[in-house]
Amino acid sequence: MQVKFGRYLFYARLIIFVAFCVPRLAIAQLDSLPNRNETAVLLKSRILSEDRSIWVHLPANYNNTTDTYPVMYLLDGEGNFNYASEMVNFLAGYDRNRIPDMIVVAIVNVNRGRDFTPIYLKNADGSSDTNKVISTEGAGKFLKYITDEVLPYIDTHYRVQPYRILAGHSLGGLFALYAKETKPELFPATILISPAISVVHDHMINNISSFLTGSHLHNGKLFFSIGNENTQKVDLLAVKLKQSAPIWFNWYYKEYEDENHFSVPYKSLFDGLKFIYKDWFIDYYGNSSLSYQDIVRHFNTLSVEFGYEINPTEDFLNNCGYNQLRSGHLGNATEIFVENVKKHPKSSNAYDSLAEAYMKSGSTALAILNYKRSIELNPNNNNGKEMLQKLEGANK
Repeated sequence: MQVKFGRYLFYARLIIFVAFCVPRLAIAQLDSLPNRNETAVLLKSRILSEDRSIWVHLPANYNNTTDTYPVMYLLDGEGNFNYASEMVNFLAGYDRNRIPDMIVVAIVNVNRGRDFTPIYLKNADGSSDTNKVISTEGAGKFLKYITDEVLPYIDTHYRVQPYRILAGHSLGGLFALYAKETKPELFPATILISPAISVVHDHMINNISSFLTGSHLHNGKLFFSIGNENTQKVDLLAVKLKQSAPIWFNWYYKEYEDENHFSVPYKSLFDGLKFIYKDWFIDYYGNSSLSYQDIVRHFNTLSVEFGYEINPTEDFLNNCGYNQLRSGHLGNATEIFVENVKKHPKSSNAYDSLAEAYMKSGSTALAILNYKRSIELNPNNNNGKEMLQKLEGANK
């Protein structure tokens, strides 16, 4: 069951409904709200024996392309979905280009204390055996819900790439660390925000070898942070990583002295995403001689880094081409636009851009041909019609 919903109206009411385990009522309340590329999904969980909600944010252009996307999963979804979705849109914007467009999935809480806390087997003396988590309770059970129900639903219903990010704050950060140690390849990248690692969970710091000894080269990105609070446990995690992290495992630890435990998530998520995608940016504004081959090399490098084929989007190539056009590099611009047409043969805009490049280079016949094709694909391309009329008039 899916319904579309906006971001702000009745937001507080929605949280209250979900908290009291009546997701059907919450979803019904959203029917009349505007579509903002966001969907509330009701999952009838067999594993948790209860109805659960997830919220899905799609890239703005999702329905206009066939592109596939990485996915960021947010714990404490109802508190983080709003700003995280806007942040992803901001960082992925064509004039910033710091991360790829991605799908954001918020996992909404019912009982976070129950779901995020590892439950351990008891020793004969009644003490907890912290090496043995009960998989049918607490964090063990919740991880199975995510693994067997949430991820398959998203993978089946949306166009996704195999690259997933898990972000968790406080007790959610503890769960995210548990998930990384238990199933290291489930989420190739993890963001831990002020993780609530207590004395009870000290063993988890020693267990990080579980995700450091593998050979999965695309599985090694970890960003973790702490606010102006007790840093002892997180400092210890950093020490362990310095001692044992292999060269392929990329991690970064940041302290935010001007933020407390409750204000630190925003900056942490922003910096965490930029860390994960630190090599993503290509300065097509500052490079006045960017060629198509430069772009190919850049995305080939990214594909190797992230473990799946990554290609430039139509909008990215179009923006690169226009920057070359404005810089007077007509050859580079034309080459980029030609490749964009090859990759997106049903795009009116791609043909329109190529036509403009041909027009400025004096190739009138090719400009006319591509303007005609653009107008065929989009009869409402009035600018193309105007340019075509001028070119055909001048060619008589």
